[in-house]
Amino acid sequence: MSDNITLPEGAGTLLATDEILGVHVLRAKVQTGADGTAVDVSQDDPMPVGLVEPLPAGGNTVGAVHVKPATAGGLSVYRFLGLNSSGRSVKSSAGQVFGWHLANTGASGVLVKFYDTAEAPVVGSTTTFATLYVPAGQVVSAEHTNGIAFSSGIGMGATTGLAELDATAPAASTVIVNVFYK
Repeated sequence: MSDNITLPEGAGTLLATDEILGVHVLRAKVQTGADGTAVDVSQDDPMPVGLVEPLPAGGNTVGAVHVKPATAGGLSVYRFLGLNSSGRSVKSSAGQVFGWHLANTGASGVLVKFYDTAEAPVVGSTTTFATLYVPAGQVVSAEHTNGIAFSSGIGMGATTGLAELDATAPAASTVIVNVFYK
């Protein structure tokens, strides 16, 4: 079977069709071209598109696919050398943690604990939000693009024991903490 069929009414009048698996399908394809010509829009002949007028000037980010570097509005960094079982307040209001870089220079593994609290946590008493193990002489780093939400605030502490109520401090000045938050 070939493309196009003749209509029974009106001699010589053709109806544009496309034969697909032996069936005539009404041809309704997008076409471009000068008057009297037509080229089907396809992957090889895409629809031509032109910008009618430029985007307005200003802080317009329409179509931006990459984060633009900026000197303001970025993440804050909490840095502490020697994190131990004395709880520390990173942020005293709701926030998000986007990553961390934790180092343990000691001879034993340590547990770095995060707390969802507006005040400095009481390690061994305040409920732990998350616990991260940092092996002896190792570094643990992570990035969380969407952030980890803390509804009350962000607190931290470090212990040597896994138990929720453990408050055993690691060796002095062995836990180095950098937390990236908003």
